[in-house]
Amino acid sequence: MTAEVAIMNKLGMALAADSAITSGRDGVQKVYNSANKLFSLSSEHPVGMMVYGAASFMEVPWDVIIKSYREYLGDRKFADLTYYLEDFLDFLRQDERFNNPEIEEIIVYRTFSNILKRIAREVEDGIENSNQKVTNEKVTEWLTDCVSENLTLYKKKKEVFLDIQYNLFKEKFSSVVKEIKEELISFELPEKLKDNLLELAFEATRKDYFSMGSTGIVIAGYGEKEIFPHLLNYRLEGFVFGELKYKQLKEKKISYTSDRKEGTAVITAFAQREMVDSFIGGIEPNMEDAIFGVINKVLTGYQEQIQKHLSITFTEEQVKEIENMGNDLYKSVEDAVEEYQEKNYINPLLGIVRSLPKEDLAEMAEALVNLTSFKRRVSRTTESVGPPIDVAVITKGDGFVWMKRKNYVDSVINDRF
Repeated sequence: MTAEVAIMNKLGMALAADSAITSGRDGVQKVYNSANKLFSLSSEHPVGMMVYGAASFMEVPWDVIIKSYREYLGDRKFADLTYYLEDFLDFLRQDERFNNPEIEEIIVYRTFSNILKRIAREVEDGIENSNQKVTNEKVTEWLTDCVSENLTLYKKKKEVFLDIQYNLFKEKFSSVVKEIKEELISFELPEKLKDNLLELAFEATRKDYFSMGSTGIVIAGYGEKEIFPHLLNYRLEGFVFGELKYKQLKEKKISYTSDRKEGTAVITAFAQREMVDSFIGGIEPNMEDAIFGVINKVLTGYQEQIQKHLSITFTEEQVKEIENMGNDLYKSVEDAVEEYQEKNYINPLLGIVRSLPKEDLAEMAEALVNLTSFKRRVSRTTESVGPPIDVAVITKGDGFVWMKRKNYVDSVINDRF
């Protein structure tokens, strides 16, 4: 995993990224603290890039891809940061080294494998919680229902990321789907269920599903005509039938005044962001979800508790009214907490960030990544965030400047560096 932070105000922006990379499978994992996740686009451009998630794209390391893009970009410059992102995506599409049809099976494999593993876990949970006798026929029934639910869900998704045809998908990737099915399901399935699995793989591949093997890309800095920092965050899966599957996750821009768009200060995190969100909002996100989950459970079952303890029977209309009242109460609590966070945590913090000099932006970004790393070190989880932390500042006048950077090159014995 990864922890990355970007902090922006009118003076510039700071980017910080850890160096941990996790490798291995089947429960055996190794963590190495030598990965490069923060890159300067070039010395000629006030633009930086960060990557998180998978360390490679179409089986090519991102380090190789980004440094190859530097040569492709040359001395060309763009008015807006968005054009750098579009040019980078065009580079991926045009360069056959990163668009290898032989690798497309891997994209489909990891996409459908992730989904079928999740479905298998849901079926296993159903088996454990069921008092019925477990047979292949019963498991097939549960599996059929679960697959049908997922297939219906994906068919309802309107946004299509890949314009591909089912017949062509079936012809090229049916063997991949069969391989995954045989790895996870040990008994024979009816033909209808096999067809549904293939169709589910097709829908997930072309719709809004990005696997654990996809990569997050952050490109940040200035276009030639931009005076304030600009940040774009995209998710990239890979190529299928020569089409690149990607989507925009977020865009952050510093504005002239604090009442427009993102305002005059921004703190945003990527990948493992729970500690940064805790620092900004005053509460750990998982704890917040748990608290609101309890509140929702109490308000949802409120009418049942009244009937049980007061021996009252409500009509259907009264039950519906009480449910509506519970929903209104839940929304009121949610709004009140959000307003409190804005007033007492988020706005005061951004008020300070708004006036920080660029050196302090860098220190703050590094500290937030360090906070995530420390949390992982003292908890019972894999230390998937770790030092050294690379830190850079990007300003309109000075461009991309390294503040801290690990380097495997010893300049004493490598004169050319």
